[in-house]
Amino acid sequence: MAYKRIISLIMIVCLSLSITACGTLDMMVGLKQENNPDTTDFANLTDFEIVEDTIGEEIVEEPVIETVTVDPEQAKVTDILAYFEDENGFVVPVNTKIDWEEGIAKATLRSMVAGSETEKKLAGSGLHGVLPEGTEIRGMAIKDGLCRVDFTKNILNTSSYEQEENMISAITYTLTEFPTIDKVELLVEGQVLASLSKGYAINTAFERGNINLHGSRDGVNFTVYYKAPDTEVMGHYVPITFSASSLNNPVKNVLEKLFSGAPEETVLSNNIPVGINLRGVDIVSDTAVVNLGVGAVNLSEEEYRDMNAIVVLCLEQYGISDVEFNIEGVSFEEAGLHFDDGVMPAFNQY
Repeated sequence: MAYKRIISLIMIVCLSLSITACGTLDMMVGLKQENNPDTTDFANLTDFEIVEDTIGEEIVEEPVIETVTVDPEQAKVTDILAYFEDENGFVVPVNTKIDWEEGIAKATLRSMVAGSETEKKLAGSGLHGVLPEGTEIRGMAIKDGLCRVDFTKNILNTSSYEQEENMISAITYTLTEFPTIDKVELLVEGQVLASLSKGYAINTAFERGNINLHGSRDGVNFTVYYKAPDTEVMGHYVPITFSASSLNNPVKNVLEKLFSGAPEETVLSNNIPVGINLRGVDIVSDTAVVNLGVGAVNLSEEEYRDMNAIVVLCLEQYGISDVEFNIEGVSFEEAGLHFDDGVMPAFNQY
């Protein structure tokens, strides 16, 4: 009889555990369903899939002080590259960190909303969010490189056509930083609109190109970076797109435009000291050999660092990983200039 009682107790315990496990599983399934975004409000998206927002993301564990109790989930942040607008009306790429969460592409867009925590972090830099305050992302879907984003009607609260143009440019460049996104389409409250409230057309898919355009949209365009004036925090680099009938030597075209100076009607500069002229540039493997005029013998180390930083930045788009400078065909070392190459400064890092 004692043996039977033991068997009975074991069966009761097992049954209790089974019921508890099933209840926990049901609860977890319910929570997962609640956290999934509702995409049924998308128009004609039956063939699209929910964006895998782990694309291109890297989670960074922030160091935690041992004497302070911190929730491990709150200590996780991720690097993002998002586009903001500066006080001079230019769209500017910004490297920063945000709290990691599922759906990092949508979280990146939310960081670009006016009044967001990220915008507050940029205070003093002259940069601000391009999406009107209160704008939310209702859903996002992707197929074959095309990303459709559904915004709330707050996105229509723009003040000018130029603001709308910058906003679309910033959204497009931000999302196409993710390797599986090539084009972007916008919906508002689940509807495809012909244009935004100030007239900027959004009835087509947008691709990268012509950021901060200075010139014609026709022809072969290329991008040059210039330096904005320093703010109370620091200055930042601004990409400007120029138009050309052809580009036989893109690297040479870009450096010639850089050394000739920023467009006169802007507040931008090229960070190239006065009297420094470009004689030519040769590409050897993945290295650009930049030949300067004799005036470069008077370069200070600080001037060299500033010049090197902006030249490297302009050439990165062509896969150039290293830059060497000559003076009238003679290396800096042979000319008596011994500068420490050091580490490239963080690009628009906030």
